[in-house]
Amino acid sequence: MHTHHRTLRRTTAFTAMTVLGIAALAGCSTPDADSPAAGESDLFDQSIADMLPDDIVEAGEITVASGPGYPPILDLAEDGATLSGSQPEEVRLLGEVLGVDIVFEDIKFDALFPALESERVDMAAAALGVTAERLATVDFVGDFEGGTTLLVPGGNPEDISIATLCGHVAGVLKGSTEEVVTLPTWNDACADADEPAIEISTFPTAADAVLALSSGRVEATVTALPPAVYQESVSEGELEALGENFEPTPWGLAFPKGSELTEAIAAALQKLMDEGVYLENLERFGVEVGAIDEPMIFTDPSQSEY
Repeated sequence: MHTHHRTLRRTTAFTAMTVLGIAALAGCSTPDADSPAAGESDLFDQSIADMLPDDIVEAGEITVASGPGYPPILDLAEDGATLSGSQPEEVRLLGEVLGVDIVFEDIKFDALFPALESERVDMAAAALGVTAERLATVDFVGDFEGGTTLLVPGGNPEDISIATLCGHVAGVLKGSTEEVVTLPTWNDACADADEPAIEISTFPTAADAVLALSSGRVEATVTALPPAVYQESVSEGELEALGENFEPTPWGLAFPKGSELTEAIAAALQKLMDEGVYLENLERFGVEVGAIDEPMIFTDPSQSEY
């Protein structure tokens, strides 16, 4: 865990990432037709499968809330219907280790936590930051570490940085960690420095925030580093991701509170890490900057600094 300081200057440089081609994965609301049949993958591990709760074993599948809109972590394949991205692919690999089918349910961001709390789904894969507020209602298995950066117009004509964002207009995804944790922290720093506050515009999807930037309605968007780099790579020079990665924090797969599935998922994820498959998957999508060495189960708000 990273110690938090009230400053806009605590950032780290990152190495430019090349976003590679995105592969087709499991169709929304259907098992992945291209995956090996349950239990037939070379990744299958019976000792880990034995950790699955009885209801999952009986169903033979894990239902996962997810959805596109946050490339390259969450996206659609070229057919416009098949769920794609680094995290859905990771979940598919977890299914291979556990010998069960993965069924993705396309659930919008603001409906994810109600779906988990009502146990409509078994877990969620939605590039979710682990926060104390979220841990009050759901559990997590950490699978990534994501920091925050800015996406600005190509060439950064306003010469904006995280340290100079005070007084500027910034767009952000509604309900994201960047909105509820990062930007309030930055505005506290603005106030401490007697600078004008950041003017915040929220948007229902990350794509809407990027469109607002492209059309000049905001001067920057505040976003996790991997999707910012991706947006730069496909913008033909119109957008630029800053070379800053502000205080990387844990992201994770989310589960209903008290779920018995977390132990099996953590063990399956550790196997993927030990065999190098986890890192290979992140490299495939150009997001290896967020790789971790060991999955952690989060169940209590005290485990998060945010």
